[in-house]
Amino acid sequence: MVGLLATDVEERRRLYGLNAVSESSTKPAFNLLVRQFTNPTVVILSITSVIYGLLGNFHDAVLILFLIIASCLLTFTQEFRAELTLKQLASRLKVFVTVIRDNQEQRIPIELIVPGDLVSLTSGDFIPADLKVVHGENLSIDESILTGESFPKHKDLGMDLELEMGTYLVSGSCIGEVTRTGKNTKLGKLVQKLATKDIETTFEVGIRKFGNLVARAIIFLVIFVLIGNLILNRPLLSSVLFSLALAIGLTPQMLPVIISVCLSVRARQLAQRKVLIRRLDVIEDLGTMEVLCTDKTGTLTTGKLEVAKSVDPFGNPSTRVLTLAYENASLQESSNNSIDKAILRANSPKPSRKKVKEFNFSFSRRIISVLLDDGVLISKGAVREILDCCTNIQINNSIVQISNYKLELQDRSEEYAAQGYKVIAVASGISNQESGLTFEGFILIEDPAKIDAPDSLSKLKQLGVDLVLITGDSRASALHIAKKVAIPHEKTLIGSEIDLLDNSSLLDKLRDCFIFAEIDPIQKSRIVQAIRDSGKTVGFLGDGINDSLALKMSDVSISVDSAVEIAKSASSVVLLEKDLSVIADGIKLGRRTFENTMKYVKITISASFGNVLSMAIASFFLPFLPMLPTQILLLNFLSDLPALAISWDKVDEEDLARPSQWQMKNLGHFMIIFGLASTIFDLLLFLIGISILNGSESEVRSSWFAASLITEIAAILILRTRRKSWQSKPSRYLIAISLFVLLISWLVPALG
Repeated sequence: MVGLLATDVEERRRLYGLNAVSESSTKPAFNLLVRQFTNPTVVILSITSVIYGLLGNFHDAVLILFLIIASCLLTFTQEFRAELTLKQLASRLKVFVTVIRDNQEQRIPIELIVPGDLVSLTSGDFIPADLKVVHGENLSIDESILTGESFPKHKDLGMDLELEMGTYLVSGSCIGEVTRTGKNTKLGKLVQKLATKDIETTFEVGIRKFGNLVARAIIFLVIFVLIGNLILNRPLLSSVLFSLALAIGLTPQMLPVIISVCLSVRARQLAQRKVLIRRLDVIEDLGTMEVLCTDKTGTLTTGKLEVAKSVDPFGNPSTRVLTLAYENASLQESSNNSIDKAILRANSPKPSRKKVKEFNFSFSRRIISVLLDDGVLISKGAVREILDCCTNIQINNSIVQISNYKLELQDRSEEYAAQGYKVIAVASGISNQESGLTFEGFILIEDPAKIDAPDSLSKLKQLGVDLVLITGDSRASALHIAKKVAIPHEKTLIGSEIDLLDNSSLLDKLRDCFIFAEIDPIQKSRIVQAIRDSGKTVGFLGDGINDSLALKMSDVSISVDSAVEIAKSASSVVLLEKDLSVIADGIKLGRRTFENTMKYVKITISASFGNVLSMAIASFFLPFLPMLPTQILLLNFLSDLPALAISWDKVDEEDLARPSQWQMKNLGHFMIIFGLASTIFDLLLFLIGISILNGSESEVRSSWFAASLITEIAAILILRTRRKSWQSKPSRYLIAISLFVLLISWLVPALG
């Protein structure tokens, strides 16, 4: 085979480009930076700052802009570091492939392949592009990253046999002609579909709705106060400044900072646990996660096939069967496969006999045999084919005719398969061909459950997170592992059954079904979307091409550093170790972050609404503005300092034991009820200060400034917990800053 000429290669590379499915698995720095400034709260603050600057209040405009830029840069820095780490991980994985050009074999980087190249592949090789097989033998392909099935598939050779980019050659060898490269492959087209905008996660939806709530309140108050003051013939400029100051007072200025600080701290803590966060805001979604969807290979199982049992024809443990299988696996040379590797890891003694002849494995026979120097032939392979080679069976060290036992043996092998085992039959005999053999027994292969998988699932359950198993393997295999790790297995669904369900029916099934088997990529994404449609926050853990669509659809997309690039690029969390217990730890950290964020939101928006409403109403019946714009801004800034310490505040255990969600309706109700109570208190303070104590204009403003600051600090300390305030101790940072602000609340009026 001559292959392409050098001149043809260059021309085709110019025509088709590099063999890369995407430009980069990491996100450009500029895109990351821009994303930080599109947060609704940041937009509101930016607009207000610009208006303040236009009206000449440059000091306050600069202060607000400083807070915005500092918080956005903090978030950008953390996310950019995560992207650099991913890039460094990817650079370690340079892949080379053997091609035939100018009638010579050459080793070249995978990205330099062009259509028309002849690629030479042997066992263990990665399929570097879409190929048409020109010549091959004994082809077994691992398609798990496309289909999710853990066992390889054999391929019948024919004129139309094609291999897809991203799969692996488990056994055999072949020469293939490259038909499609890069973005033109099936894998490449999938990448292009995934290049669309990320879905809006649960936390992003909450932030957007909260921003809308604040914006509506601001617009209402600004218009209400401005019109009221103009009706009372107040000066236009002072009325506008007062209205804008009230708007600033209602805006949670420190929210971007608090979120950024919280997330950066948690991201560093997660990195210590070998969890890489690509998007900081996903930490909040980790905390709100209610359902985690995962495959089983490498997550619930070790990802490495092992011999579970070796048994005689009637299911009794047998070391003889394992020894025969070990001799066969160690002496054969025609097939490099995961099953033989599992048998070789079974720690049997090295065979003393030598191989004389080998009957190569083929998928038409599904048997591999070795003839030893003492005349014994050992065969292993598929049960039905091995039985066809046998005339005898060994029972209690006696050899009898097998004819009366064949049906029983076939049934027993099917029972083993139904338990999730890969069943390998073993036979031997004094023969130089695969016939007239004695049936010896079965080797049962499994992908065993991780020892710590039940504990990890228990941690998730205690956190109120349901685990849903979604696999491309058979129902029997899925049930087998589900029973071992204690996943509810009363109901299961397979892919063909899902295809018969509309979205509404699928949603109904999800309420009590936690196992999905024989699932393809489209069905995975349907399941994830259905869970999201039910109103739950869903995470998805996957590492293959077949997982990419589902990763894209989930609120929390989780992959591993050994995953294919397309899966990593679709993920917001990358695990440096595939471990569910790490995810459980991440969920707790996420909940601590979410709870502290919600403390700030609930306390600040409620207290601010009460103060702003009080000033708005008071401005109508007082002969002067109840508080100067600079006093309002200072009040808002000082009251936000203790709120910043909430980033490090303790969270009650009961708040970590269940997922939390943005409850915009409850937040609105709390804001109004608490705000009105605060307003009534403030108005009484006004009446006492003016009517009873006959306070001057400056005295009323100063006393109200101090009282407002004190009540906001009290609100923070009381409302930060659902317990009675003395039963939940705040962090030392919160106590220290609160005392500092209380001191300021008395010093400022005294010095003013």
